[in-house]
Amino acid sequence: MAIDRKTLHDSTKLTHLQEVGLPSGNKAIVSPIYQTAKFSPGEGQPFSSQSTYTRVSNPTLRELELSLSELQKTEDCIVLSSGMAAITGALLGLLKSGDHIISFRETYRPARIFIRSTLQRFGIRSTILKVSDLPGLEKAITPDTKMIYFESPSNPHLEIADIRKIVSIAQKHKILVMMDATFGGPHQHTDLGVDVFVHSLTKYVNGHGDVIAGSIAGKKTVIQEIRQMAINLGATLDPHAAWLVQRGLRTYFMRYERAAATAMRIAEFLSSHPMVKKVYYPGLPSHPGHELARSQMKSTGGILAFEIDPSVGEALAFCHRLKLHQFTASVGSAETLICPTLMFFGDDLSPEDAKEMGHNPYSLRISVGLEHADDLIDDLREGLAGKAGH
Repeated sequence: MAIDRKTLHDSTKLTHLQEVGLPSGNKAIVSPIYQTAKFSPGEGQPFSSQSTYTRVSNPTLRELELSLSELQKTEDCIVLSSGMAAITGALLGLLKSGDHIISFRETYRPARIFIRSTLQRFGIRSTILKVSDLPGLEKAITPDTKMIYFESPSNPHLEIADIRKIVSIAQKHKILVMMDATFGGPHQHTDLGVDVFVHSLTKYVNGHGDVIAGSIAGKKTVIQEIRQMAINLGATLDPHAAWLVQRGLRTYFMRYERAAATAMRIAEFLSSHPMVKKVYYPGLPSHPGHELARSQMKSTGGILAFEIDPSVGEALAFCHRLKLHQFTASVGSAETLICPTLMFFGDDLSPEDAKEMGHNPYSLRISVGLEHADDLIDDLREGLAGKAGH
């Protein structure tokens, strides 16, 4: 029944707004944001949390989930409040007490810590290997092993996992494979047999450094197992954040391709500079994983790492000499970002592992943004000369 607005007080009118719809046959070119916590079911419709509460279901979130699922060639997807919410939601949704998970030291540091500490509290055992140790992977499998979890390219030194071999080993033992594909992006690794993809949408998918979000994509039955756990944990993504991520996806390929092309130029410049001892970028033929990356990836991406000569100074001082490279620990923004690897990655590793993996006071990671390659290279050249940049 329609409300007679003439009989209402002003305070009531401001709470019950006049509905404004599109003219018949019109549609919005950009989807609206369903920025609401609650929905009211129509007359004759069943009343359930599935149709009435954003924590459970929201059209803006679902649109993003469908976009990501389509891009990753999976059956379904769930978007959550952060990349770590995606990782922990998937682990808690798919593992139970008594299970065993195999992961690798090259995995994202907070994920490593969660696996070794929090999962252990719930009776879930873990084995941490080198991502290149495929014989060790075979030996580590037990009757209780339910998941192999890895990241490729890895953070921060861009090691490349042999995904086909990992998947082959897992399939032989009927073990689920979960991959953090944040650095590669959701358009890559889609045809290699990975069961579950997790992403920090904060990074290249959103691309503007102003949203925190995560996603899990895989088979519909797997996502259904995870979804209820994630909902109950309260990890639902805010609709406005989901809308911003969806907006970022519109320019995803242009941004990714630009960053990858610039990263290659920077990697070539650094690899030829006398004050740079080592460059980690899988697009370079000198990278140990170069051929493997070429066989698995469409593009080697916009992230690279390198080690400066000690005569240039420590990594932290080098960062502060730069003007165009923003000093922070994240990746995937429109601005180019730089950070010493020791500041955000290796403090939970043994000294032996940290040394072997190249973490030292002279190691840095760059996430390439949208600036012109010449300007970024000039900035690095001035910094390597021991001078402030532009």
